[in-house]
Amino acid sequence: MAFFKRFLKDRVSSPADPAPATPVPVAPAVERRTQARHAVNQDFALKATLCYVGRDETGAPMSDSRHGWNWKGRLIDCSEAGMRIQLGTGLQAVIGESCDLRLGIQDFEVIVPCLVTNISETPQGAVFGLQHQIYDETTRLNYLRIVEGVAIPSTLRLQSRTPGPDDSGYVVENYLSSRSARLTIWRHPSDDSVSAFELRLNDCLLRAAEGQGLEYFTGEEAGSQPATAVQCHEIHQLFQWVVANLPATVPADVREFLRRFAA
Repeated sequence: MAFFKRFLKDRVSSPADPAPATPVPVAPAVERRTQARHAVNQDFALKATLCYVGRDETGAPMSDSRHGWNWKGRLIDCSEAGMRIQLGTGLQAVIGESCDLRLGIQDFEVIVPCLVTNISETPQGAVFGLQHQIYDETTRLNYLRIVEGVAIPSTLRLQSRTPGPDDSGYVVENYLSSRSARLTIWRHPSDDSVSAFELRLNDCLLRAAEGQGLEYFTGEEAGSQPATAVQCHEIHQLFQWVVANLPATVPADVREFLRRFAA
């Protein structure tokens, strides 16, 4: 999706960090854990399909090519180095096996070459730990855009809350992300219910209050301009993705308030 690329281009296209000429080797487990993992909620509209050769009950491969072997799954979390995906029960693979992970959100898609680094069984199915083996710059940038899109909402944390009403007459909460996002919430001082919000996403801004519609803006913070009709549609789509992947660290009443406007 062009807007998805445009929104995240400044965060992931640093020429000072080119893709390696050869794929990154699988790191020891202790090193992989140093990479920040970003949780993916079930409601987040990110589709994941893992392509690897199926195996029979003895563990023997049933083909000499993984073409056509596509297993739909749910991405659990991701980092810049790899990801975890939950598949169905009974699927077999071997540690070190090569595979391709297809990630897509609407018409934005990337195929990430990976190695299986670990497998665990859960009541819901097998969970595969994957380490990416990316050769080219385009794939690297597109994969990092996916990670960034997941990380922007999932890293939002409460940074400050006024002890009482400020000059606006409301109690104000500020949530910041480790990425380019900031969420401000205004609460009624009488019952602490949510009254309004403002969400900045990179160079986009949305705001709304109870009983009113959403307003969309673009541009630098000091001089945001009303968004065009096309931009409003694109920003709203991004807003829906963010709301779908908000963490539990954002209070339930805030998440519900945002969902009403994201619908």
